[in-house]
Amino acid sequence: MKEANLLNNRILYINEEKSHYDTRLVQKLKELGAIVDSFHTIPETVYFRIINKLKLPSATNYLTNLTNQIFLKKNYDYILIKLGIQFDSGFFTKLRELNPSATFINFHWDSIRPDYDYLKTIKYFDKVFSFDPKDCLNHAEIKYLPLFYLDEYEIFRRNKTNKSKEIDVLFIGNWRNYERYNLVKTTENLCKRSQIRFYYYLHYSIIRQIRALRKGIIPYEAKHKFLSHDEILNFFSITNTVIDFPSSFQTGLTIRTFETLGAGKKLITTNKSIINEPFYNPEYINILDLNNLILDIDFIRNTPTSPIGEVINNYSIKNYINKLFQ
Repeated sequence: MKEANLLNNRILYINEEKSHYDTRLVQKLKELGAIVDSFHTIPETVYFRIINKLKLPSATNYLTNLTNQIFLKKNYDYILIKLGIQFDSGFFTKLRELNPSATFINFHWDSIRPDYDYLKTIKYFDKVFSFDPKDCLNHAEIKYLPLFYLDEYEIFRRNKTNKSKEIDVLFIGNWRNYERYNLVKTTENLCKRSQIRFYYYLHYSIIRQIRALRKGIIPYEAKHKFLSHDEILNFFSITNTVIDFPSSFQTGLTIRTFETLGAGKKLITTNKSIINEPFYNPEYINILDLNNLILDIDFIRNTPTSPIGEVINNYSIKNYINKLFQ
């Protein structure tokens, strides 16, 4: 793949909130020689998340002050924005005036829906990418760009460890709704019947707890502690197969998909669109039918005979950046 030349290029990076993947993306841009200024429109505090959801004036004031900070610098080579619906037309117009030679790039790791509709903002960008193939099919202006895995997963695959596999099937994810919880519990029961060692970790944020309690939902067996990246890697080291239950409204593949395959692990997923990807290999990927949840025990117990490295290397974080800036 042709590498993007980012040496000494000035990049303004804006995202709604800061996450581990967000931090690593900025880090990789800098490793490739770019000079990056990054801003986030949502501070990492529960207080701000609450006032932002309630649309209180203090949240609006924060965004206004942030945009003023952004406007202090100019003449970037690239404006890279994840999401974008948090800004109005005046912001984009001003940003373009300050950076007339910049390439404006917009990318999304979520699917279009009523509460996440960015179609009105794409006219402000030179390039728009989404991880959701259905959205790209429906809107020609949006280009399909699948997600990536971080470098440590590739090391995991290349350097086979002798660590004993204590888990046959692993699930790690956020509590979203009862649909996901029921899928996890059904999987647990199916595994018990077949003597398959299943472990799951459901993270339950304070915000989701408030939402659930308002609906009278009590998320049993979910945990408040957010797993660190090192803890996730440790779970990966002692399992052969990872199961993924993405949101039913999206066709885009989760980042867990690429972490799993990037690590050389087998993947079980309910996302049928994976069959259309160039890396699809039934030795590594098993698709579950939501309407008839049956685990393929042979798939879980068998060891793939063909390597997946050559095709999955295309989905490293470095190659993701190359595609963004080509």
